[in-house]
Amino acid sequence: MKKKSFIVTALLGSVLILFLFIWNEQREQSRELLPPEEQTLTIYGESLPTQPDVMLAIDPASQTILSHLYEGLYRFGEDGSIEPALVEKLERSEDGTVYTFTLKESTTTEGNAITAQTFTDHFRKLVDDDTNSPFSFLLADVKSAKEIGLGQREPSTLGVKAIDDQTLELTLIRPMEGFEKVLAMPAFLPQLSAKAWDELETNGPFEIDSIDDTTVSLHKNETYREAESVMLETVSIRSEPNLSETSGMHPIPYDFDMSTVNEEVMTIRDVPRSGVFYLKPNVEKAPFNDVAFRQALALTLERTAIEDSLARAEQTTERLLVMDEKSAVKELEGDPNQLFEGVKQRLKKDEVEIELLSFVDEEARQISTKLKENLEQLDGLTVKVIELPLGDKVRKEVSGDYTFSLSGWQPDYPMLSAYLTQFETENVLNSSRYASESYDELLDQARVTENLDERNKILRQAEAQLLEEAVVMPIYQAGRSYMIDKSYEHVGYPVIGPSYVLTFTKKYEN
Repeated sequence: MKKKSFIVTALLGSVLILFLFIWNEQREQSRELLPPEEQTLTIYGESLPTQPDVMLAIDPASQTILSHLYEGLYRFGEDGSIEPALVEKLERSEDGTVYTFTLKESTTTEGNAITAQTFTDHFRKLVDDDTNSPFSFLLADVKSAKEIGLGQREPSTLGVKAIDDQTLELTLIRPMEGFEKVLAMPAFLPQLSAKAWDELETNGPFEIDSIDDTTVSLHKNETYREAESVMLETVSIRSEPNLSETSGMHPIPYDFDMSTVNEEVMTIRDVPRSGVFYLKPNVEKAPFNDVAFRQALALTLERTAIEDSLARAEQTTERLLVMDEKSAVKELEGDPNQLFEGVKQRLKKDEVEIELLSFVDEEARQISTKLKENLEQLDGLTVKVIELPLGDKVRKEVSGDYTFSLSGWQPDYPMLSAYLTQFETENVLNSSRYASESYDELLDQARVTENLDERNKILRQAEAQLLEEAVVMPIYQAGRSYMIDKSYEHVGYPVIGPSYVLTFTKKYEN
């Protein structure tokens, strides 16, 4: 009977999914698509781009605009996931180290072809030390990339070459399943040359119409290879917010009163992002060099206490690997009060005072205040919050001139290792000053593990070690909320990379 019941339930579930799919298709077909002259979108209150060079653009606004101006080997699709773009076919060698990409045809706004040689030249320039790109590390697993970065070899020796115009070969130093997803990041967009924004030669779905201090205007690129699938004719991105406007798209600011939203014409989208905020101790400095003290703090954390201080799309988490779909390997256990009593005995103190670095920001102020109240539940602990401008705060962390910090990290590429490498002993980003042979060995083991599932299992063990030793104390996952006119469909919201994707967006009659 149980087996029969399970089969019936599964069938009903499948029927329901099919019904919802058909209903959604019929619903969309029943809506009238607006004519081309009305296929426009205005985004209010959005940050404007600052860096037109794809190899140097680190701010989300620039990465988002560039992802609409160019199309690379892979792209962020309608649902925000990574999918092939100019890649027609991918083949891997038997040993898994050689990737052969067969490319689709693509031309720029000036009629120049994007070929395998375009990508070969681009990859070589990206890894060249003279370029000084913060994204050159993304090619660390490509043959000769590390030696080029150390000045031991020329960029021409990089493991990438054009077999012919439409065939690109990429050679890794070891097999690594899933490596190709890294190629969706904006740093790999085929930019023939970096110029001013309004002079860029592009091959993507949109091109720059005009740009000034307050507005960026885009229009559809008629030379784009899939131009017939791009419905939006113009996109206007304005830095000035106008939340009273019941049309277009609006990033929702932290302190916005949601009760003012007209839900009959506007919908709210809460979008999780890859970033994670956490408490970061400097494990070289007392009392944070005592693992029991760090564990006492981690066990005392009550994340529910800060929920009211978070933006609506942000959510509390006990994970560092916030993009991971699997559960954590294990959770930290113990009695924080007993651990802290032991710490005080070793320090021969009844009172312990620590400083917590925080940001000069209203949300951070609320969060750090509640964290202070929460941690001071430990009898004899005093937490002094120090607010600093971002630049000053970062400089203190990098120099190691701190003991405890409310910090954050937003990975540059869609792999779990992106969260973990900063805690390796020799990593230049290791401002925690954490040093562990066993941790380093786990990451080295992950690097030589080809199978993605097996590799991620090892990385979860590395995360578990960080959490167990309270080297990092996760608090919440980043997120962003948007208010958008209900007449728009098919806006993509990636977890990593560009903030949104408008390539597939359509505007219908309400």
